[in-house]
Order: sequence, then C-alpha cells, then structure tokens
Amino acid sequence: MTLQDAAGTVVAALTAPVGDDGAPGAWRSQGDVLALEAATSSASFVVGTAAVSSATWGDADGGRSLLVVPADWVRGGTLAAQQALVSQLALAEPEAASPSMQAQLWCHVLGARDKASWNLEPWRPEVSTTTLLMTRCNPTDDDA
Repeated sequence: MTLQDAAGTVVAALTAPVGDDGAPGAWRSQGDVLALEAATSSASFVVGTAAVSSATWGDADGGRSLLVVPADWVRGGTLAAQQALVSQLALAEPEAASPSMQAQLWCHVLGARDKASWNLEPWRPEVSTTTLLMTRCNPTDDDA
C-alpha cells in the first residue's frame, strides 16, 4: 500500500506484515478501515518514506551510469516498496524514468536484491524482458 502526494509521487509505503513467528500477515479492508491480520497475537511492518538511500552519477565502461542504493526496507520486495523506489528515483533523477533505465531498475529489483548497489545506464538499449534477464540487467546493442 502506498501514500502519494498530489503529483503522484510515492511518499510512504507499507511493507508486508510479518507475525512474531515469522509467518506472513495480511492487510485486509474492512469497510473504511485497514486491518492487520496475523496468525499470531502480534505482527510488525515498516512504514517507509525514503526508498532511495543514494543515487550518484558516474562513468562505467560504456558511458554514464547511475549508481543506485535502495533503502534496506525496499529490498523486502513488496510492490508498495518497489513503487516508492521507482517514483522517488524518477523524482530525484528524471533521466531514471526513461523506459530503458526503468527496465534495468525492475530487473535489479527482481534479480539482484542482495547487491549493495545497482548501476542503471541510459545508453543501454531497450530489449525484451527475457533478453534483459539473460544479460543480467546489462544489455548491449548486440542484444537488441
């Protein structure tokens, strides 16, 4: 679940709840109330507001590269956390909203959660999802 400002930028996101026994909980809508359900008597969750720890431009082998470090709570993989990351990164670095860089970001979210940082390059071509995954999020013109 995300909370957006008037411009549509995600300003906060809820992570998935987890019971004290490690079992996943769930958010349930009960009329106009959002309720937390867990198999155990207590559950925890994170309300995250800063999805991007840092985003720094540098140079890579093929050209400019944006080194992105997502906040730890984003790495948990909830859709809300991912939406916060995409929205806040595009706000901080508008070039990151290009289709190729967005695809690279989603690829890293799916397949490189444990990497310390992710490199997104505006010069990389747009390719199919299969090609993007096969190239480990780093397609070249030869892959297009």
